[in-house]
Amino acid sequence: MRKIGFIMALLALISGVAGWLLRRQEVATIFDPYTGLAEAWAPVSLALMILSGITVLLLFIVSRTLPNQNVTTFRAAFDGSPLLAILIILLSLGLTALAVGAMGGALRDWVWAVGAALSGLCLLYMSLRGGSGRNVAITSVVPVLWLCMWLVFAYIDHATNPTLLYYVYYFFALAALILGFYYMTGFAFGLGNPKGLLFSGSAAVYFTAVTMADGHALLQRGILLALALILLLYQLLLTWNLSRAPVAPPNEMPETPNPSETDPPFDNETFKTEE
Repeated sequence: MRKIGFIMALLALISGVAGWLLRRQEVATIFDPYTGLAEAWAPVSLALMILSGITVLLLFIVSRTLPNQNVTTFRAAFDGSPLLAILIILLSLGLTALAVGAMGGALRDWVWAVGAALSGLCLLYMSLRGGSGRNVAITSVVPVLWLCMWLVFAYIDHATNPTLLYYVYYFFALAALILGFYYMTGFAFGLGNPKGLLFSGSAAVYFTAVTMADGHALLQRGILLALALILLLYQLLLTWNLSRAPVAPPNEMPETPNPSETDPPFDNETFKTEE
């Protein structure tokens, strides 16, 4: 189990670095400086599309090889290595600090920054209390809702932009982060899906690395990177605990009882009538 988590993390990171290099070259060369339109069928764009497709397919295939495990709760899934837990706490604190630094500007920017700060605090609470069996169901929902709001804001910003290639990897990164934290929320409600978290978390790492080459603000890049690394560490914690958990037995259909063994004996006297 640990090998599967390590392989998926390594694949996401290596592919992410390659995708970042391709995206950086794409952003620098294929967009017209006057119209903003992208060059059709540019080789670097095709290479990045192929890399993204292969990476997502490989991550999905590897995640499907994970055996079924009796790990569904937050404590059972993420109570493990102290080192990884400390790293998650530091990243949660960093996320909160970055969100506070981003506060200011228009009302929408304040709403986004406050949501980011609350998400960081909730992730901090989950990392401190979730491993000891505390109920973290409500706090786990906050990052998912905030990321959904972020995706809506991103759509509003780019709705009038006809060049889909300009922002598509940014949207993929946000969608993968939403999916990853959604699956993590499932463990807080006792409905954990290890395969779903491994796939979505690794995909979030890859697409976040790719969109780092886009023209995001420095604080925004830091927040995206912190979220992706938190998911990466959580999936490593998950595979750490899965390697120690017993394999779930296959579902067996209950045996149908034999009527001859369960029905009462046939009594002829009940069918006699009085003359």
